[in-house]
Amino acid sequence: MALGFAILGTGRFAAGRIMPALIRAQGCKPVAVVSRDRGRAEAFAADHGVPRAYDTLAAALADPRVDAVWIATPNDRHRPEAEAAARARKHVLCEKPLATTVTDARAIVEVCQRAGVALGTGFHLRHHPLLREARRLAGEGAIGPVQLAAVEWSLDTPINDSAPWRRDFAVSGGGIGTGTGIHGIDLLRYVLEDEVAAVSAFTDATTSPAAPVETQIVADLRFRRGTLATLRAMRPVYAPANSLELLGSRASLVARGAIEEAARGRLEVQGADARLAGVPAGTDLYALQAQAFAEAVYRGDEPNASGWDGLALVIILTALYESARTGRTVEIATAR
Repeated sequence: MALGFAILGTGRFAAGRIMPALIRAQGCKPVAVVSRDRGRAEAFAADHGVPRAYDTLAAALADPRVDAVWIATPNDRHRPEAEAAARARKHVLCEKPLATTVTDARAIVEVCQRAGVALGTGFHLRHHPLLREARRLAGEGAIGPVQLAAVEWSLDTPINDSAPWRRDFAVSGGGIGTGTGIHGIDLLRYVLEDEVAAVSAFTDATTSPAAPVETQIVADLRFRRGTLATLRAMRPVYAPANSLELLGSRASLVARGAIEEAARGRLEVQGADARLAGVPAGTDLYALQAQAFAEAVYRGDEPNASGWDGLALVIILTALYESARTGRTVEIATAR
């Protein structure tokens, strides 16, 4: 039995990541695509072999072959689309950020809970085999207590190369923070199996018409068990490292070049034994994410990452922006 997905959005991400993932993932199939532009929906469906095209979400949600929606639309549309899907008793896999405000993110979590549908947030790095190995080594104590963690996901392209809506704060909710920084923070939470307690951050806070959202973030994070961490997310930079580093009392590791959309990188460990060094051939992080979501639906479990994880990241990003704006360290409350 395969979970039938309606894809909300027809942009580059839907074409280049979601469609290949749903084709490759076990237990998943694309059954519909939705765009407010009927012509775009039909063209996408024809190009990618999707059986049905709709120009309204309501029409897609009325299709009995649709079991779940994969939301890949501009960030300010996530709440109404997720709420509509939940009311129609369709499961929801939403790209990050879950919403542009804490209020909207919490509303999505609550409506999906009331409807009894699964809610997942699109943090594909949780399915990277090298990063999962880093989590295992840290969780089993192989590197000792983690004294310092660091993550970077920067881009070599200027913001003007991105979709126009990403440069509109009212639509996107932020710049590089909602683009790649959010992934870095969630990865730290995932690998350390801990929650962020406080953040102190700097951004470029640009107000230029060409770049009205932030393009640079450097942040220090303190986790609840005491681990300190740093985040870097910038654009454009030449040849960014895009790595995860954990420094423990007995060993250290670097997942070098692993922080991106594709399954790449190399795990370098000193002082402990790792089961993996490179990425197995044929790994597709988005296919693994879709498959894990479908399995969670059928088991009745929370997806990895869950809606609660999505809410937690909106809370943390909001605190990060507050810290950058005020120059203060901001304490963070838990999502639940």
